[in-house]
Amino acid sequence: MTTALIVTIVGLTIASTVQSATGFGFSLIAGPTLFTVLDAAEAVTLLMVIGQVVNLLVLFGERRRPVIDWAAIRPALVAAVPGLPIGALIVRLVPMRVLRLATGVLVCALVMSRLLRRRPAVDGDDPSGSASAGLPGRRQAHLAGLAVGVLTTSTTTTGPPLAIWLTARRMPPAQIRDVVTMIFFILDLIALPLFVGIVGSADGLAKIGWIPLLIPGSVLGHFVGRRVFLRLPEQWYTTVVLACALIAGALSVLSGLV
Repeated sequence: MTTALIVTIVGLTIASTVQSATGFGFSLIAGPTLFTVLDAAEAVTLLMVIGQVVNLLVLFGERRRPVIDWAAIRPALVAAVPGLPIGALIVRLVPMRVLRLATGVLVCALVMSRLLRRRPAVDGDDPSGSASAGLPGRRQAHLAGLAVGVLTTSTTTTGPPLAIWLTARRMPPAQIRDVVTMIFFILDLIALPLFVGIVGSADGLAKIGWIPLLIPGSVLGHFVGRRVFLRLPEQWYTTVVLACALIAGALSVLSGLV
């Protein structure tokens, strides 16, 4: 077993735990880890495949019915699809260190802006999520979706835009977790064949034989993360998610510099 494979297994197992515990954070851990030991195309392919395993476990492996706000996520999904080929092309045209540096700076700026604008929910707020109620509207959903689409097939740092958008809508943590997972699930179904087609199967599928060795650790990480989520106080959830997004941005900047 090579060092690169061991690092990949450990990174994906930890990433699966964080993803299952919060709904975010898979790329926070796995992205910088895999990009240090694999080529960009190999890393992105494995991240999408194993990420899809975790998505399936969250949505269909917990013996419950997912809580999905389709009205909220439909505009984001529509905006995300055009971003998928853009991200795949960026991987071919822009050096990964430059891409990760730019992404990290933008993510950190957006998270800090979101933290500065945080306010508690007040009685009388309209739960529909309309812009008139002070909550993000359709425009914010489109922007978040486009960013997620581009990032899905480029740096895979897809969590921060969704974290900023959905926590601002003040959804319950369990619903945010399910909504994010469903968005990832749908986009990865489209993005994986698209990405491999654009970057080339020889590059994108070079490490496909590793997948059977990576799945057990990811399954273990999911069940550990699920137990953490059930014990996480609801009032801490938004802070934890935004902290993960900020760390993701900082690590992206660091990986771009180093």
